[in-house]
Amino acid sequence: MNDTMTINESTTVKQNPNMLTTPMDGEIVMMSIKHGKYYSIGKTGVAIWEEVGEGRTVQEIVSRLCERYEVDADVCKRDVIAFVEQMASKEIVLVR
Repeated sequence: MNDTMTINESTTVKQNPNMLTTPMDGEIVMMSIKHGKYYSIGKTGVAIWEEVGEGRTVQEIVSRLCERYEVDADVCKRDVIAFVEQMASKEIVLVR
């Protein structure tokens, strides 16, 4: 990820195809092929991960999560952006 990249509602996010993933007890365990590191994400992260898929904007992800769960849109947007920033810094998701 470009260190100067700012994640906002119009940022498109997609799962990095170089991550091996498997569901395990309600979480997702993943391994970076490039870096040889393991990661896991919990239930909230799993919901976001599933919405990211092959590519959606942050706003699309937030809208879909707000339809699925009782959550304030501003809180959801803040949490999605924080999740995407963290995942992008580890190259787990790709952003543009």
